[in-house]
Amino acid sequence: MNPSVFILEDNPAFAEALIKMIEKYPIRIDYTYAANLNMALKKIDEAVHYTAFFIDIALDDNVENTDGLSFAKFLSEKSAYKDKPVIFTTSFPDYVYEALNHLHCYAYLLKPFQQEDVFRQLDQILRTNDSIRFKTADGIYMKLDTDEIYYIQAFGRNMHFMTKHGEITSRQYTMKSLNDILSGSFERCHKSFLVNKKYIQSVNPRTKTLHLRGLDDDIPYGKDFHIE
Repeated sequence: MNPSVFILEDNPAFAEALIKMIEKYPIRIDYTYAANLNMALKKIDEAVHYTAFFIDIALDDNVENTDGLSFAKFLSEKSAYKDKPVIFTTSFPDYVYEALNHLHCYAYLLKPFQQEDVFRQLDQILRTNDSIRFKTADGIYMKLDTDEIYYIQAFGRNMHFMTKHGEITSRQYTMKSLNDILSGSFERCHKSFLVNKKYIQSVNPRTKTLHLRGLDDDIPYGKDFHIE
């Protein structure tokens, strides 16, 4: 069964852009779309196991129309949805406080957001703690266990994953977004390197390099890196 998201967005241009971003995600995601609160209440289906909700806070581009918050409140009162991640999208940051503190807000995206922002949220929702999905530079969609990654190196916009299967290149993420997604098991030891902490075998303070178990070449670390 494919993951499924519910989208509540009144602006056709933003809705179309968000749907296209979701369709470009490395795995297939089904979606249900509603343009207003009444449509959303009619389309919501408790038989569908929605993975997440993307909800525009203020519909009709009207700062006083908070139907999006009303829909989120409706979800929070339904046992089938109350624990599902809600990602608010908005052009009005004033409502973010209410969304974060009074409703089940998983995250929020300020318009106009980018594909990378949407992918980052989907990664955090869909990925398990030990895998990441991405599209390679060759256009291949793949899922990689984090245990198979020794380190990741940035060359411009290219991210080079050094894995047990060899080097894999992707342009889907930035170093910052990977650092957010892989926080916990990986550490940004250098501005251009993310290292899998479980493979750190030794640290050389003289050369400021790390030796990783299973690799011949060492990688550099910066002044802000501290070994635990």
